[in-house]
Amino acid sequence: MLKRIISFALAAMMAIALAACAAAPPPAPVATPTPAPAATPTPPPAQSDDDDDEVNIVEVGEWRIGIMTGTVSQGEEEYLAAVRMQERFGADRIFRTTYPDNFSAEMEVTIANVQALADAGANAIVIVQAPPGSIAAIQTTRELFGDDIFFFTGVTHEPPSDISAHADIAMISDDLSMGRVIVEQAVAMGADTFAHISFPRHLGMENIAARRALLMETAEEFGLQWVELTAPDPSTEGVAQAQMFILENVPRWVAEHGPNTAFFSTNCGMQEPLITQIAAYGGLYPLQCCPSPFHALPAAFNVSMDGREGDVDFLISQLTDAVAAAGGTGRFSTWPIPINMFLVEVGVLYSIEFLEGRTDGRHDRAVLERIVNEVAASYGGGVDLSNWPLGDGTYIDNFYRALSEFIDF
Repeated sequence: MLKRIISFALAAMMAIALAACAAAPPPAPVATPTPAPAATPTPPPAQSDDDDDEVNIVEVGEWRIGIMTGTVSQGEEEYLAAVRMQERFGADRIFRTTYPDNFSAEMEVTIANVQALADAGANAIVIVQAPPGSIAAIQTTRELFGDDIFFFTGVTHEPPSDISAHADIAMISDDLSMGRVIVEQAVAMGADTFAHISFPRHLGMENIAARRALLMETAEEFGLQWVELTAPDPSTEGVAQAQMFILENVPRWVAEHGPNTAFFSTNCGMQEPLITQIAAYGGLYPLQCCPSPFHALPAAFNVSMDGREGDVDFLISQLTDAVAAAGGTGRFSTWPIPINMFLVEVGVLYSIEFLEGRTDGRHDRAVLERIVNEVAASYGGGVDLSNWPLGDGTYIDNFYRALSEFIDF
């Protein structure tokens, strides 16, 4: 009872207004509160396989799932995927909220918004992307509402070994394999130079740092010149400033390094201006940071999806024509799988299987792989799963990497 009172007291002290662009869907029905400063959380006991039998599974059909995503400006794809899940299963079963754009400086908001989902009755919570503060959010939410809440995290910003100790299942795009396949794709497109655009916060993240090291190694192997470019951090300096930096500098970079320069940025908000300027001034664009035909490409090439939302085949056809009309054939590619939308959907569908008692404990690889294959097939592609490797030659069993194939425009 005391925990419930604490939770309601927190909620009563919180208020935050999240702005979205005019074309965005209506605001999420779950309030996104601004919290009072929280005490440093104490980690809950580690989950073990023996704990699975003690989990109180809700009765079939009585489950409720909370989804936290970025706002439209920071993560439109996962935001729209959460909207689709809510439309599919009903607002009485799926609750939505967002984390703040300035998530690095406002971790307490992320923590409070996860707690708000639990307070609304969520038995499982899906977080995509999972920004800094997600571990603390899981810890404090379980302290207040109990250990039974299931957590699925995607596109995790915190170290794999850390987040996997708290989330039941975590999944990202296969950044390690991408460290090789992005360069191979760039070479196939005719690249002689590889330009990597990032900023210190991202380069401090384990998966991005590991991918960058492999990109550099593979670029050297193929004889590509490596160019390191530092951009403003959108989470601290603003999305608009980061986008303007890309718009202003790509023409200069292409002139300096040549039209056969392949550009790769680690930030979602930079993708659209990067694509726009490559189409106008030259360069190559092998892949987004979060691969997807829906990610930045339609906006950059002015492709409308009105009435055909979610139709991957239609979008690819329209993008192919639009890229050709812009003179960019052979200079742009992506994956057929919209990875962040994919992760939201996989997280929700797996959570349902768990809550309805159709998994062998919290982490059932066989069920997860079945759902991954079904969701990937619905987008007309395939996904290979592998676990995150550790330095001692072992793997993190519940931390997954997802890898798809390329499509060329």
